[in-house]
Amino acid sequence: MYSLFVLLFRKSYWLMLFRKATWYEAWLSLKRVHKDRRARKHLLLFLFQLLIPFLCAAWLAWAIGTGAFIVVPIVFLIIWWRNRLATKEVAVSLSIKAPPPPAYRELTSEDRRKLRSCFEQLTLIYAVMTDRAGSEAFLKNKALPEGVEVVSRRIHLDLLKSRGLWDKLSSSDRRAMMMPDGHWEWPLINHTYLAVEPLRLLRWMLRIDYYLPVIGQQLRIDARLANELVRAPAKVFEADGLISQQQVEIGRNAARQYLVRCIAEEITRGYRKVDDGEDSQWATNYSAAMSGKQHEDFVLGGKLVSEATQEELGWAVTLSRSRMNFLNWALATMNNPVMPELTAEVQQ
Repeated sequence: MYSLFVLLFRKSYWLMLFRKATWYEAWLSLKRVHKDRRARKHLLLFLFQLLIPFLCAAWLAWAIGTGAFIVVPIVFLIIWWRNRLATKEVAVSLSIKAPPPPAYRELTSEDRRKLRSCFEQLTLIYAVMTDRAGSEAFLKNKALPEGVEVVSRRIHLDLLKSRGLWDKLSSSDRRAMMMPDGHWEWPLINHTYLAVEPLRLLRWMLRIDYYLPVIGQQLRIDARLANELVRAPAKVFEADGLISQQQVEIGRNAARQYLVRCIAEEITRGYRKVDDGEDSQWATNYSAAMSGKQHEDFVLGGKLVSEATQEELGWAVTLSRSRMNFLNWALATMNNPVMPELTAEVQQ
């Protein structure tokens, strides 16, 4: 019970619980719960997390009713003290052994400050560009009442200039941002929307968001990730955390696995051409080994990769490659002893 009470005082627990994406992911698992043991495991864990406050409240009610509440603080203090001693003993035992060579460059406080500054600026740039794309898409689909003025362009330009980010944009991005509201064409809108994936990753790296879902759980574009930061840019600078290189590598490897699986499926179905002389048998073997296996194959939304449409596969490949490439860049940047100058180019 002690660990459950501790969890209630962690910010990450409540952020996780009230994420809209958390409930969406639970809904996806619910649709697959009858045929996928991974979905059952995820749903049970989600339900347990929901019950933690009620379990703690019920335990406190029982303790008060039986009179055991008097000794509860003493018991918690003893448990806390034992955990602290155990942590110290582990630290001492590890210090006796020769430390293994670090897999990554150890970041100093100055390194962390510079990295956060770089990532913070990138976050705002991607947020502004994605939010502008969302505004332009809205204007393409909706007819505004007479006399209504759209001010997205003005808000975005003011934000970029007030934060000293205007000159850090590429020339093509500056031209796009200077265009009047409603003048973006669909190719530009759709291409700029792809910046939502780096934005999602930057929010995770800066610990604005504490959880990064796998590719298959976030196939939908959520422009609110950008609009929230445009409306309240101070949110980018509120926290002082920074993701570790180990976590970045885990995210990168997961994206690579999705990318390889989806490309293998595209090659097997003939959606993707391979160069002459290139061996494509691996793709056929890989797809055959995973096809139709509800407990093993990768999931895209509520479907297995082997059940996905051509459009769904193509979008998953785009997102997976974007995530893998961005996290490769982030990992290289974090391990580079010389911090690079920020150069941001959303329009490729």
